[in-house]
Amino acid sequence: MIDKTLKIKNSSLIIKMTMKKSLPTLPLHNSLSLLPFINYYKNSGYNTNELFNEFKLTHYHIHSKSYIPTYLIYKIITDIANRMQVNNIGIKATVSDDYSHIHPNLTQCLNESESFFDFFFYVTTNQYLLGSHRNIWVEHKKDCFYICHQTSAFKDTLASSQGEYHRTIILLNVLRRFLGENWKPDSLYLSSSMTPPHSMVAMTNNGTIFTEHELGRIPIKMNIDSIAEKFTVGKITPTINTDSLDRLKVAINTFIEHEDLSLTFISEVFGSSKRNIQRILKDHGTSFQRVIQEQKNEHAIKLLSKDYSIIDIAQKLGYNDPSNFTRAFKTYTGISPSLFRQQKR
Repeated sequence: MIDKTLKIKNSSLIIKMTMKKSLPTLPLHNSLSLLPFINYYKNSGYNTNELFNEFKLTHYHIHSKSYIPTYLIYKIITDIANRMQVNNIGIKATVSDDYSHIHPNLTQCLNESESFFDFFFYVTTNQYLLGSHRNIWVEHKKDCFYICHQTSAFKDTLASSQGEYHRTIILLNVLRRFLGENWKPDSLYLSSSMTPPHSMVAMTNNGTIFTEHELGRIPIKMNIDSIAEKFTVGKITPTINTDSLDRLKVAINTFIEHEDLSLTFISEVFGSSKRNIQRILKDHGTSFQRVIQEQKNEHAIKLLSKDYSIIDIAQKLGYNDPSNFTRAFKTYTGISPSLFRQQKR
């Protein structure tokens, strides 16, 4: 294993993201993962509205039930770093004891857990709260626990390295809640090939960070007897929903009211090609237009439970003529929007 902790690599401030033409699994992140970077950008005096407009998002897209394509998340982080001309934004944007970017279910568990193992056991069994391509789990080998973390999307980019730095620091902050505020691991393992900055090296007892590891690891020297005996420790393997169509639908739903919603737009936010999206849809026996129409109708059902007029709902869903919306909705549900609303009241 190569130890690259003694040298700081002078990397360019201009970070480039390359579109992956054959990304088959369409990875998603919970939109809350953007909060530390957005808050850092805002607190540094920059206009977040301008940033959101460039990526065709709004502040309303950032909440615990919103999932955004990983490619778009990385593009936004990259753009923030370029605009601010900062290196290691993954470290600078991380605020100790700020868990606003973590799913509320995870925050609640963190506050209620009696040991770090209780918390990470919950995380391991609820991986979907993190997104589709981020894994966190616990391993135990020779009187040492390892908090393991890994992402399988867009590796070997500066943005993914910054994301790994950020993720590692958050995990260290979580561990200090249980092991003491001055606790440090002897070393750290990162999958990134970048040379970590000295500020991160200082987070270890031995001043050692191993890079280009197969995954991220945080070692914790602790006797297994100190962990609740009700758990069987070895390796807890996470279970993740890997259905690409489901993730495609989630992303479409996130942008369902967007004026430019199209195959081109969706392929761009995923960092994939239109052909790849079409292939996934074909493999599931459907088409882009059919999925769009289904998602619009499902969203219309939600809007009909609120105080929006039929005309407002039609406009939100991109219909220039409300009668076209009524026709499409009736085809989907068998009844008109107005009658559907009456029946639900």
